[in-house]
Amino acid sequence: MAITQKYTIMCDEMRREDNGKFLLIGVYSDTMLSPTFPFRLPGLTFFMKMDSDRPGSWSIRMRLEHLDTGQRLLEAIGALNFQRPGSGFNPIKLPPLQFNAPGVYHFVLEVEGQTEPILYEFTVGLQIPQGQGQQPQAGGMPGMSR
Repeated sequence: MAITQKYTIMCDEMRREDNGKFLLIGVYSDTMLSPTFPFRLPGLTFFMKMDSDRPGSWSIRMRLEHLDTGQRLLEAIGALNFQRPGSGFNPIKLPPLQFNAPGVYHFVLEVEGQTEPILYEFTVGLQIPQGQGQQPQAGGMPGMSR
């Protein structure tokens, strides 16, 4: 049995539209910034695209942990289902979370029967406000005038 991660997108929230399309809200790059610590998020979603070599249902264990301190922000269990072999989406919505410190975090997904966990790594950092009197750097969208 092989379940593999194709990609993961971290966002604040995910919704499924009536037409079957997914709407991702508040998409993060691999870095989340906050002006203060600790801070609380009302929720966090890991939108995962995975491949399976067969249909079936497997139990999963997941955890979110801070690498530097080993603190676990969350531990949960669930199920992963594939109707047929191939690719599928597995959005995992987490409840409110409190981040106490900046650093590297791991979202770890352990699938029943697999020795290697599926891992998503991201960084939580301190957002440094721009100083007063500083002008934002020039930029913008190509073809747009200021």
